[in-house]
Formats: sequence, C-alpha cells, structure tokens
Amino acid sequence: MAQLEERFVRHAGGTIRYLVGGDGPPLVLCHGFLGSAENFETWFDELGRIRTLVVPDLPGCGASAPLRGARHTTERLAGAVEVVCRAAQIERFDIGGLCLGASVAMAVLQQRPDAVDRLVLHTPLLAPALVRRRFHLQVRGFMAPGIFPAISWLSRRRVVSDLYKRLLVEGDNVDAAAAELNFRNQLLADPRALREWILHGLGRDDVGMLRASGRPALLIVASDDRIVDVGLLRRTVGGMAKVQLVEVADAGHGWTQPYVRRQLDLISAFLLDRPLPQAAAAARVA
Repeated sequence: MAQLEERFVRHAGGTIRYLVGGDGPPLVLCHGFLGSAENFETWFDELGRIRTLVVPDLPGCGASAPLRGARHTTERLAGAVEVVCRAAQIERFDIGGLCLGASVAMAVLQQRPDAVDRLVLHTPLLAPALVRRRFHLQVRGFMAPGIFPAISWLSRRRVVSDLYKRLLVEGDNVDAAAAELNFRNQLLADPRALREWILHGLGRDDVGMLRASGRPALLIVASDDRIVDVGLLRRTVGGMAKVQLVEVADAGHGWTQPYVRRQLDLISAFLLDRPLPQAAAAARVA
C-alpha cells in the first residue's frame, strides 16, 4: 500500500488529521458516515500514481477532533476540508465523496466553485428523495433523542454492529478487512458529530447544483445498493451534461475486492480522460 504522510492542522478549537501523498494534480477525498481517511486505503496505490491525494478525517471522525461550539453541518465539514486544502497548499483540485461524504464534496463545490475541476461521487446521497425510505426511517428512529444514547452504545458492540450492517445495509459479501476497519472507525467517532452530520446531510439536496455545475462528474453506485434508490438516481441524472453514472453489477453497499477493482478501473479512466471500461458497468448514463 502507498504510504501517505500523516499531517495535522488546527481548526475550530481542535485538530484535523489528514493524509497526503502521490503524484499529479490534487484529488481531495471525503469519506462517508462512520468513516475515516482509511476508507480509501484500497485506492491509495493506484490513484496515487496519477493524483496527489489529500484525504482528511472529517471533524469528529477518525483522529480529528469534533467541532467546538458548532453543529456538524455539511457546510461546516466542507469548511474543514477547505482548511486542509490551504494547509496542503493546493488551490485547484478534483474532489471525491463517498456516500454521505458526497454531500460534503458538493458543499465544497458550492463554497469554492473556482477551485473544483471535476467530481467523483461514490454511492452519492444527493437528495432526500434519492435515499430509500426505509433508510430514512431507520435514521429518524435511531437518532431520536431518547433512543440515540442506547443506539450509540449498541453500535460499539461488535456482534450487534455486524448483524445490523449485514441485514440492513451492506449484505453478506463484505471483505473482512473492510469490516474490521469500519468497526474501528465506529469506536473512534464522536457520537454528537455523527448524529448532527447525518441528520443535516440527509436533508441536503444537491441535484440542482450538480445539474448546473458544468463540471465533469463520475457517479458510481452498486446495482444492489440498499441505501440509494438506484433507479431513481438513474432517471434523475439522465441527460445531465458531463455527468456519467455507472451502475456496477453484482455489488452492494459493502465493498469487496472485485468491487474495489471495478471502482479503480472506472475512476482511473475518468481522471485520465479515457473511455470508461465496459466490463465494469451494468448500465451507464452519459
């Protein structure tokens, strides 16, 4: 695995951890809910050959401190990403987001439209209507004030956490190393930050901004994802200029080695302005 340098920068009364390394134009990556920079570690080797990677732990996640005296809204998380970009001395960059991190990437675009060249959005939660209703119901129930403390405690019990994710989120075919990393991230995450981020992020609608941005954008989603309404996403982005949606066949929300391989083939081709590989997709919307 490529060795990225670990750095820290002060922000909002605490520190933000980020990783940086690679070669080429900058690519900033925003991890998803309950995540950290290490969510992208299977991408580091290959993408680090063509891009300088800048990958923060968002506030309250991984080794980054939660924001002091402020809610963890998508816009404030995007502000932390901007602080990292300044610390890394990058002015123009491509940006990627994973799941709920896609909303952070879109907020960076909104705040710094002059800085962002292209978008890589994986399993993007672009609007409330594009997220399956049962997931909205889960979040509302689990994040309710009287219930959330118990859910937070249960999420730190490995058996309970694995059972929930297997049955309701990721499915059975999840790489063991990825499952271990995800659970470690759960133990590190700040409960207040997580609750504020998901409640705010799931209410954000970025479809109009994606349509109007004019940026080249690659959207990747698994055909069997249990959070994104894939069919509705396909219809929503159909016809958007410069937006390519790829549905990866025989994959779900959890990552497996074959799924990672397909992701890298797609992202590398997109970043290098090459045609997307046919073998990776079940369907494509240009």
